[in-house]
Amino acid sequence: MRARDRWYLFRILPVEEMSPLIPATAGILIGGQSRRFGSPKWKVKVGGETVLDRLWQVCGRFEERIVIGKEKPADLDKPFHKDELEGQAPILGLYTLLKNSVHEWNLLLSCDLPLITASLLEKIWENRDSKKDIIAPESDAHLQVTCAFYHRRLAETVEAFILNGQLSLYHFVKTVKCNKVSMPEKQFFNMNAPEDLGTAERLLRNE
Repeated sequence: MRARDRWYLFRILPVEEMSPLIPATAGILIGGQSRRFGSPKWKVKVGGETVLDRLWQVCGRFEERIVIGKEKPADLDKPFHKDELEGQAPILGLYTLLKNSVHEWNLLLSCDLPLITASLLEKIWENRDSKKDIIAPESDAHLQVTCAFYHRRLAETVEAFILNGQLSLYHFVKTVKCNKVSMPEKQFFNMNAPEDLGTAERLLRNE
């Protein structure tokens, strides 16, 4: 290939395609019934696109992306893994992610968090530490456990925690080695009820 052609290809390739991939799996939780919200949160549109499509694009630099939930929706067009264990809690999604991933590091990301950006995930990733089990952002003294990287070696520990009747992901994180990364609170806006949708749209416009 001539130098001029190589230069032309460099010009037309999008920035995200030229950037090196993140050697990790991103597992996006679509949850179950979303009773408080009244409808599946992953289908709700924020900024003109569904929360799932938005987060799927945000995780575009990951080597692998999967969707995790109780049952595969008929209209879902993305790789899906059904929860390995029965119940309704984010820690069950984490267990499914760690059991099915081919990577050492794995991002657990909930559809409750529609304002997460690719740059924020990259900042968390840059703080990985081989001596730690988890890389979790912390905002306003609160650990964001459903937007964090978990090492695959935790799979058996997570399973034992669940089988012992404990389903709090937040409490689990406190039992292992976690690298806490201080970050602004705004991007971790949690969308739990229909009235939160307007707030999410407003925050998105003000970014």
